[in-house]
Amino acid sequence: MKNMKTWKTTLLPLMLLGLVPASAAFAATGDMETLESQLDDLALPSNVAPATVTTEKLYSVQDRYSNLSKRLEVTLGGGQNFTGSSFLRMRQADLTLRYHLSNRWDLAASGSMGSNELTGSAERLLEREGILPDAAYVKNRADLLLGYHLFYGKFRLSMDKVLYFDQYIAIGPGLVMTQYGTAPSGVADIGLVFWPGSHMTVRFGFKNIFFNEKRMASSSTEHHLLGHLDVGYTFGDGT
Repeated sequence: MKNMKTWKTTLLPLMLLGLVPASAAFAATGDMETLESQLDDLALPSNVAPATVTTEKLYSVQDRYSNLSKRLEVTLGGGQNFTGSSFLRMRQADLTLRYHLSNRWDLAASGSMGSNELTGSAERLLEREGILPDAAYVKNRADLLLGYHLFYGKFRLSMDKVLYFDQYIAIGPGLVMTQYGTAPSGVADIGLVFWPGSHMTVRFGFKNIFFNEKRMASSSTEHHLLGHLDVGYTFGDGT
């Protein structure tokens, strides 16, 4: 009886302690199998995309929205001279005919009519001393420019609406007509042309004009920097 009592009090607790790690290991194995089965359920074949991706809209790179080749563009606009005589404030109205040789190249002939007025300093000089500044005001301009589109791009207004544009440069000869006569000029134009549709155009740029300006008592080589904004229409279907 004494030995049986000793067995109960000594061996039985040891057996119980051995069962605890075994049950824990069994439970951990069961949890691992459950986790692996869950991961297997989430796994997809290598050639199948997740269902959430297939519901998204897909966008691809496209060619030019509207073809320009062999099309005629007519624009009307205005410009402001930011340089030139400090005694004159010069503006102009422009009319341009542009023929697109291709999507990259174009040939443009333009003419402008000048509008001039005295600045505040010139008016004070005239009022106080009765002296009219020796300045040449531009009556008309004309130029013939060869243009090139440097790159074509777009501004995304929303997921479904974009505004296409070209950055351009153009160079060529011109004429400047003042009250003292007509002088040849060299012209360079750089800016952006926006295409709201296949026909409408909006141009914003800076035109640099170099010429020999003749005045009543002197003459010099001048540089006029014109900021201009033009709105136009391009004929043709653009296909």
